[in-house]
Amino acid sequence: MRVLILNPPTKNLRFSRDGRCQSEENTWLDTFPPTTLASIAGIVRTKYETKLIDCMGSKIQYNKYLNKLKKFNPDYTIINTSTPTISNDMFIAKITKEKTNSKIIVYGEHITACHKKILERFPFIDYAILGEPETPIMNILNGKFKVKGVKTKSFNGGIWQEPNLDTLPFPAYDLLPTYKYPLTGEKWTFMRSGRGCPYNCSYCVMPLMSGRKIRYHSVNYMIKQIKWLVNDLNIGLFMFWDELATFNKNQMIECCKRMINERIKAKWFCTTRVDRFDEELARYMKKAGCKMITFGIESGSQKVLDKNNKGIKIEQTIKAVKAARKYGIKTIGHFIIGLPGSSIKTTKTTINFAKKLKLNFVQFYIATPFPGSKFYKDAIKNKWINTTDWRKIEQGIASISYPSFSSEDIRKWKNKAYRSFYLRPYAVYSLLSSMSIKEMIKLPKYILKFFTWAGK
Repeated sequence: MRVLILNPPTKNLRFSRDGRCQSEENTWLDTFPPTTLASIAGIVRTKYETKLIDCMGSKIQYNKYLNKLKKFNPDYTIINTSTPTISNDMFIAKITKEKTNSKIIVYGEHITACHKKILERFPFIDYAILGEPETPIMNILNGKFKVKGVKTKSFNGGIWQEPNLDTLPFPAYDLLPTYKYPLTGEKWTFMRSGRGCPYNCSYCVMPLMSGRKIRYHSVNYMIKQIKWLVNDLNIGLFMFWDELATFNKNQMIECCKRMINERIKAKWFCTTRVDRFDEELARYMKKAGCKMITFGIESGSQKVLDKNNKGIKIEQTIKAVKAARKYGIKTIGHFIIGLPGSSIKTTKTTINFAKKLKLNFVQFYIATPFPGSKFYKDAIKNKWINTTDWRKIEQGIASISYPSFSSEDIRKWKNKAYRSFYLRPYAVYSLLSSMSIKEMIKLPKYILKFFTWAGK
């Protein structure tokens, strides 16, 4: 049996469809390596003839995809989806079905949240995966259709989360095209050491997908995977794309100790919360090769943080950033413009806070009501959403509007936030000091792309 695993082509823009940050290419100057796609390929290829086509990473356009599709002629096609690309993804699914009569399996955050409407509106979809996809997909391929994690027109198995992550094979990073880190041009990838998040942030879809119970790979599993990346695939730069890479402090410290003792030569980043990071972690992480950490800071207003159930204090953010800087770990702060409770005043406070923290880099996203989040339900109830076009439910577009903070104001203040932060000597120095000489030649292109996106 032939199985195609597809990150679909799009007409104009390239998108990252993977995980909690569904966004277009220019959000981070490039698309992200799709870890879930690779993880699905890793388990499917243990039993079936597998082809992974990552149209985003390989920059494959529609006609080229059709040629590859015809040549492989799959029996099953597994399609990655996201909210802003869902119409496009359904079009590709329809064409794929028409050209090959392949059974169509779709997965992703949008599918999990909107599966009923998807299956009603698009009858060519055979199976929708709810939650984490690896095991439900293998059950379908093995002929088990009425199981947890699978939704069809006549059956709903509910949401699936993997109970033991170590039973999964390593993601098939070797089947992905080469992804290069934008600032240095180094080959890199994303990996996950754990899944799940117990917190209640109003704007996040991950508790729906991965549940509130945090599950981790064992340290042995992670060390073996890292060695495979570094020694066999020649990938010496990676990012832990967990929701909470440092939630289990002892787990992270043990992983770092193993990397240090076994002299693994790798550079890596991770994402986490400010209340799950301290100087002891920073010390071990730096010794183990950690170069940068990204914090979900969201706002400089305690009122806005509390309104959106973030569960952190401003003082914790200050302390966490200082701990990273003390040990020479660069920092990225993620902020959201336009969360419920926001105003022009709180946005000014957030911009000033971002600069005061002396972060190396920032991202100012626009609050986006992704289906599956509490924010989406509140936005529907209060009529905050100003569009019916899923393409505009994206982190760079103002799709919500409040009586006292309009979508146009939100858009303008996102643009002002970027200009205010990056048009400073400290920010320019941080950028230039992080770039390789080779990539500096591309700096004008990066700046144009980034600020074109930021100024939407």
